[in-house]
Amino acid sequence: MRLTLGRNGPTLRTLRSVAYLVIVAALASRAVAAPAADVVLVWAPGENPRAVADVARARGAAVIDLSPAPPAVVETARFLERGIAAYQAIQLADAQKALDQARDLADQTGAAGLTSAQLYDLFLYRGLVKTALGDDAGARDELVTATTINPTRTPDPQQYPPKVAELLANVRDDVLKNEKQVRLELQTPAGCRIVVDGDAVAGPMLRLAGPHWVRVTCPSYEPWATRIDLTNLGASIPVTPKPYVRPDDSALLVQARVAGAHALVAVEVGEGLAVVRLISADGRERDRKSVAVHGDLAPAAPLVDAMLAPPAVATTHWYRSRWAWAGAAALAAAAIAIPVTAAIVGASGDTSWTLRPSGLKF
Repeated sequence: MRLTLGRNGPTLRTLRSVAYLVIVAALASRAVAAPAADVVLVWAPGENPRAVADVARARGAAVIDLSPAPPAVVETARFLERGIAAYQAIQLADAQKALDQARDLADQTGAAGLTSAQLYDLFLYRGLVKTALGDDAGARDELVTATTINPTRTPDPQQYPPKVAELLANVRDDVLKNEKQVRLELQTPAGCRIVVDGDAVAGPMLRLAGPHWVRVTCPSYEPWATRIDLTNLGASIPVTPKPYVRPDDSALLVQARVAGAHALVAVEVGEGLAVVRLISADGRERDRKSVAVHGDLAPAAPLVDAMLAPPAVATTHWYRSRWAWAGAAALAAAAIAIPVTAAIVGASGDTSWTLRPSGLKF
């Protein structure tokens, strides 16, 4: 090792610089490793993926949500509001058109987006419009439907003329007297949510014979909706929603390769169970875990975090290396020799000295 001594003490700064370089090199060897996978692919219909996305980004992995798009927002309530406003403004043609559109959407979607009160109002105002247009028979049919949906609802009589109030009272009496409540049962896959006439229900129920609107939503299936004309015999209806198409491993690998990933974590949810898998770019499954979820992927987030954690790598600590000890011994010898040499040189100009440590065998 060759050390240069100067009158302003550059040799001590040199020693400090060398020591700093040794420490920096040691710390660099302990830098944060890359995650075990570069991308997290999520397929979780109806589940909130935020918790999984947060842990993935914290680990430096990209997130791609392959879940089916949520159902489109139905504008039935907006058409209903437009029809009511037109009726109140005595614009009967516009009111009938808007309320017809609302009724058609209700039939197509099982009254999605409407409460029980709104569905009642839809047929109430259809009856009011037909009364104003002189169609008393049509008005009666609409009011019968409204009463069948919600026989206990009593609307504000200021919404309609006395003639309609009398007709509505007669209709309610006839429906409650002549139509009995019958059993309605919907046979659905597990974990589905059932809405009948705007009200969430569970299991078999009793409803007045007549028209009813049903909507069923299940986590792994497309929404299922229909209008049921319930008879006095009741009904048990099998609900057969179309399942969402889950991406296979080939599709997942294509997504990962497009993203340039060397490995991926797949989070797939079905029937309330989240399956988390670590898959290498060649398609080999390296790990698999599962956990129950319901509406949120938070329970799956710790599994994703564990799979993204950098793999443990066996390393030799820098301070255990014989070369590090040899360098340290050389620096120590130099530090001892420097004051002696400096005393010999005194105040004279710069000089050079070669240090050859002895007794070190490698």
